[in-house]
Amino acid sequence: MLADIVVFDGLDELDALGPYEILRRAGQLSIDFSVRLVAHTGQHTVCAASGLTFATDGPFVPGEADLVIVAGGGWNARSKQGAWAEYQKGELAPLLVEAARSATAIAGVCTGTMLWAHAGVLNGRRANTHHTAHEELADLGVIVVPDRVVDDGDVVTSGGVTSGLDLALWLVARELSELLAQQIAKSIEYKWFRPNRSISA
Repeated sequence: MLADIVVFDGLDELDALGPYEILRRAGQLSIDFSVRLVAHTGQHTVCAASGLTFATDGPFVPGEADLVIVAGGGWNARSKQGAWAEYQKGELAPLLVEAARSATAIAGVCTGTMLWAHAGVLNGRRANTHHTAHEELADLGVIVVPDRVVDDGDVVTSGGVTSGLDLALWLVARELSELLAQQIAKSIEYKWFRPNRSISA
């Protein structure tokens, strides 16, 4: 199983690197699971909102990954770089539409959910984003559920920045094993939040 985390200049560092930390550990502890940081522009490095520059693992190619996670950042400030800027450019949306058709599950961390919503793939679905964007998310036809992590089957989303850790742990529990997620949470000394949905559902 392959998980792609979609990154871009101006994203919030923790939106991407929090889930990456969790999923990387899952890959080290399980068979046939890996995670990548991917950019739809094909760029080799990304400069995040607080100035951290990190390397990507390759381009974002819809259809390659089983899980596609989109980071957020810069949305509410309408920053010149970040999720809002990527929405304005319009280049990412058709790739997200394609990915939503082919992936086992799609996920949004914080305002990464807004990119999925503006791509039109969350209409009528339960989801969450940063609390300051709830009204905008609802205006896009999404059923806003203000939980830290919201599991709506093949769509999993989360609220603010730190909730990306909970989202990633939930994906590990759901797609791999509850025991593995518990092991990872213990190893990083983190008490994680589980969404209001059983893994067997």
